[in-house]
Amino acid sequence: MNSDWISGFASLATLVVVAITAYAAIRQMRHMRSGNRVAALLPLIDQYRSPELIDSQRYVARQMAIDLEDPEVRRGALMAPQEGPVRKALPFMNFYESCGALVCEDVVELSLLLRYILPPTVVWDWAEDYIALTRKAYGPSVFENLEAIVVMERQHIERHGKSLYPKHLPHLEPKERTF
Repeated sequence: MNSDWISGFASLATLVVVAITAYAAIRQMRHMRSGNRVAALLPLIDQYRSPELIDSQRYVARQMAIDLEDPEVRRGALMAPQEGPVRKALPFMNFYESCGALVCEDVVELSLLLRYILPPTVVWDWAEDYIALTRKAYGPSVFENLEAIVVMERQHIERHGKSLYPKHLPHLEPKERTF
């Protein structure tokens, strides 16, 4: 074996080692990214289940639209800082604004977030009058991260449908017992 063969073999072996190392590094980075996404998601889930956020969600879902029919409540929503009963909406709305920021920055994956929280489109529907009123007072950037995840969710639904169930798995047919 001459030195050209040895040199060529050494170069090829080095290339293989570098390629394997690069592959391992990429896999490790993906694993770390997944871990970081889960680490970002867990506090959100805890916050979503907090009594304060649940109360705020109930207000937005059940009472806010009724309250906004009152001109005095609408005036309070236009104040800086907001006054009156609409302040009860802020924890819930700000939570979704934070979720939107994390999804927009690719810290949390939208499809994963949708498995744990109320769909942002529902929140948008409940709060659209409030958002419009708030934007009138504070400008168009208010709740734009919420708006962004609503648009992303709608695009996701167009591409994948509403179900988050894995497409490759068969559905089970539940049996109803008779009592």
